[in-house]
Amino acid sequence: MFDVVESIRFMDHGGEVHNRNVGEVEAEYRSCALFKTHIALGAVLKGHPASRDVVKQRMDTFNKKRWDTQPTASSAGCIFKNPGTIPAGKLIDELGLKGTQVGGAMVSDEHANFIVNKGTATAKDVLELIEVIRRRAKAERGIELETEVEIVGE
Repeated sequence: MFDVVESIRFMDHGGEVHNRNVGEVEAEYRSCALFKTHIALGAVLKGHPASRDVVKQRMDTFNKKRWDTQPTASSAGCIFKNPGTIPAGKLIDELGLKGTQVGGAMVSDEHANFIVNKGTATAKDVLELIEVIRRRAKAERGIELETEVEIVGE
């Protein structure tokens, strides 16, 4: 099992590879400024031994929690960052948006911070649904939701 990241290996846009100790890399919850301009290649982790049974039990516990709390339908994962005052999924749920659809994209009934594909969703559907959610959060709670997923292209 792993406790701590010791060092990080990354590449700049010129193709040069770099290594840094983890203490030299600024990171915060679900964000690392370095990887907005560089490509992560790997990390050295500090671990400690555990028996196969202990590792399996721990993996099973994490998997069960995931499948009990997150949708199994196709999605891009969590759509919004937690705004600090309330988890994004809880906010979206409180706004009554679970089940809201735009085309084939729908706010998940299992976890409101997931937009799932009902089978025919287009990128346009997902982006429009993101905007519906953002407008409601701003209008009703004064909260600006920032996407967790990085949106690229048009």
